[in-house]
Parts: sequence; structure tokens; C-alpha cells
Amino acid sequence: MQDRFQKWVGVTILMFGMVASVLAQQILQYQLQGSPDRKGIIGNAITDLLYHDGRLLVGTGYGLSMTGDNGETWISWGPAEYGGKGGVSAMAVAEDGTIWIATAYDSTIDGNDLQVGGGLRYLPPGSDQWIFVPQPVDARDDTAGGKKPTTTRVQNVTFDIAILDTQIWIASFGGGIRRSLDGGQTWEVITTDGKPFGALQYLNHRGFSVMAENGNIWVGTADGISKSTDGGKTWVRFTHQNQGQPISGNWVIALAHNPYDNSVWAATLRAEDPDEFNAISRTKNGGLTWEVFLAEELADGSFPRYIAFYDSVVYVATENGVYKSIDDGQTWYKLPPIVDSVTGEAILTNTYYSVATSPAPPPFHYLWVGSSDGLAMTPDNGNTWTIFRSFVSTRERTDPPVYAYPNPFSPLRHEFVRFQFDIASATTVTIEIFNFAMEKVVTLQESLAAPQGGSFDRSIRWDGRDSNRRMVDNGVYFFRARVGDRVSWGKIVIIN
Repeated sequence: MQDRFQKWVGVTILMFGMVASVLAQQILQYQLQGSPDRKGIIGNAITDLLYHDGRLLVGTGYGLSMTGDNGETWISWGPAEYGGKGGVSAMAVAEDGTIWIATAYDSTIDGNDLQVGGGLRYLPPGSDQWIFVPQPVDARDDTAGGKKPTTTRVQNVTFDIAILDTQIWIASFGGGIRRSLDGGQTWEVITTDGKPFGALQYLNHRGFSVMAENGNIWVGTADGISKSTDGGKTWVRFTHQNQGQPISGNWVIALAHNPYDNSVWAATLRAEDPDEFNAISRTKNGGLTWEVFLAEELADGSFPRYIAFYDSVVYVATENGVYKSIDDGQTWYKLPPIVDSVTGEAILTNTYYSVATSPAPPPFHYLWVGSSDGLAMTPDNGNTWTIFRSFVSTRERTDPPVYAYPNPFSPLRHEFVRFQFDIASATTVTIEIFNFAMEKVVTLQESLAAPQGGSFDRSIRWDGRDSNRRMVDNGVYFFRARVGDRVSWGKIVIIN
């Protein structure tokens, strides 16, 4: 069981890690300065999406972006703006418009790559100053009643935030479920099973999700779902083992409420019991009984990660694509590959971390999907798509004419590296990659079309494998790029 949790947490936190490189910093600086003719966000791994009161918030491994005009313009905040370091691991918006975020980052401790909670921040309405809230930890002598305190930020990462009236709730892997009644100045540990807190001792004390709806608070842990109707004084627990029509699995990494029919949905994964399985679980009666969906689609062990609604329509972001149901979950279909309707750029991954909806002119609504390869939006049920990525356009910064990002590139973390350039007409692009001894590793070649009128940003990708499909070793690699008649050279650093 511990191996399963470490694998999931490790994969998740990789989205939040910030690769220290000159190019990455250039991209970040440029994005924060903004550009009026550029549709961009601050990072390309979209960990969280939230639509609230006319604004879409986009949480990434590099920070937070926000748009109020469906992506025409963006405001972004990175570590330099909100302080500290780390990408966004959770976010929420209070009724008064206050934005809350949690951050996380990777750190090497005693030779091991471990995740670290970077604390919380909040931005009051009308303010441009983020207020820092340290990652909650316990005092070493806080052992009353048999409590096992969490005294470190290491492995203590906040994965979710919920706001119930003036109460701030967080779900953290090592820190458990905590509540603040004073805006984050002080925190108390909440256990839903009556046992003294100990994240190492009890799976139910490892927090992964938390949600507020209609005055109720719901908590998802590594051992089921808990619900309180009285602000956390008393709890009812729902597990795969304690109900006749139970959730599919006790590892609950996401919770969502659909106001349309007052249903509660959860991403419920297999924990310890071999009878458990990965699926989406839903209740329409406050948790008394649950229905299970997408079990067959997730039978390969892939995860559901995020759930969103638009009236009766349901979307689920998974590691195997985005699924949609328009008939109360009775049937589902997977969205086809996403291609930008203007540029021809595509989302080149099946791993989707987040999904959100927002109002559009009837009969449609906006659908936003966040992946490890950028953000995409459709205003018309998938007939057309716009893809948003964080990069420096070679139409605006012309030297070099071709560059690679992310750089340094980790095939295990990033899946692939993109070679970015621009074209004004149909063009054949060839990228030859060489090792430090100038031996050719692989050749990439694509024939690309360009829309009429002007130049357009395009890219092709490399997954870090040589011509024999072997993953290349760590080191420095060079590339020669031929875009039409233009030839240029560049360098990539491979780090795994």
C-alpha cells in the first residue's frame, strides 16, 4: 500500500517541481510581463482549474494564471509574486473573491527526491499583495491523547482547499485534514474516526481532498469519505467495506458537487482491499448509497483525477483522456484528440489533470481541459479548440529561430520536449539530434501546414529516445534544425 501511495504522490508532485534553467526563467519572466497579442499561461502542466464568478483560475507547476475574457488576456503570478517557491498544488475562491492557493516543490533530502509543502497564500479582493500562511505543522511535544504529530513540511503537501463560511479547510498528505477559524493564523487537526491523529499510523488521516457544499463538509482520505453536517463536530464515514452500495475504492483523490441535481461525485481508487477498484463514485442521497461509473474504462489501472459539470453534463479528466456523459452517467464517451483549429497544434498526451466549465452563448458552454501538455478550450462542444501554452514566440524573440523547452529536459518527468519555431507557409521541418561526441542520435521530420495570412507558432516533439527507441543517457545534446531554408543549432540538457 505504501508503494502505491508513494508512486501516486511522486507522480503528482512532479507536476509542481520547478526545473532550474536559464530558459525556464526567461519564459517565466516573459510571461509575467505579458504580451497583448499572445495567448499564454504561466506553465504547461495544468494541475488545477477553477471557474468562479466570471474568472477562470489555472494552477500550474510554475504558478497561477487567471483570465476573465476566455483566454484573450491573462494575469499571472509566479513565486516571485506570491513569495517562496513551488507551483500550485491546490486552490479555492471564497465568496468574497479572495483567492487561496497552496504550493509544493521537490527537494533532495539524504539522496531522495521528496515533496515539500510550500504553505498557503491568499489574495484579498482588490489587492495585489499575497499574504503568506506557513504550511501547518505540529509541535514536537504535541502528543496529548496519543497524537503522533507531523512536525515537518517534507511529505506534508496540501492537495486541496475548501472554504465553508469563514472556515478554511485543507487536505494534506502528511498533515491530514486541518481547519482554521482565523484565516490561517492557527490550525487544528480534524480526525473523522475518533482516533488520535497519526498520518503514518492511519490511512484515514492522510488527506487528499476536501469539499464544502450547502453547509456540509466532505473529506476524502486514503481510507474513504467522511461527511459532516455540523462544521466538523460529528462525522459519518463511507468506505468500500461499510455499505451495501459503496464507493469503488477508499483512496479518494477528488470530490465534486453538482448543484444541478445536488449530487456528490468522487474519484475513488483502490487502496488496500483487493476488491476495491478505480472508478468514479456518485451519490444523490447524501452518501447513503453510491453508484459507480467508468470502472471498465479505468480497468487498466489509470486514475480519474478531476470532475466538472455543466448542468446535467459531466466531465472526468483521467490519465487516459477526458470522458463525458450527457445522460446522468449511463453512457460515456472519450473526447477525440484535441487540435487547435487555427494553428494545427495538438495536445500530445492522454494524461489530463483537470477540467472545468464556464458559461457560453446557448446552446453551448465553454469546456476547459488541463493536461501535462497545456490548456485547451472549446466553446462549441468540441467543434473547434484553442490551445494555450507557456512559451516564447519566435515571432517576437527571433533569436534563436528554434529552441527547445523544457530545458533541461527529463523524459521521466516531462514525457517529451518541444522544438518551438514559426512558419508562414507549408514547410518541412527536420530536427537532427546529436550526442556530445556529435554522433547522430535521432532525426525528427514533419511536414507542417500553415493557415493563410501571417506566420504561426508551431512545434514538434521528441520523447528522449534514440532511433532504436532506447532512452538516451543523461548529458548534453545538440540539435540542428532546418525549417524550410533556415538552419540553426541549439542545445538540450537531459536529466533523469
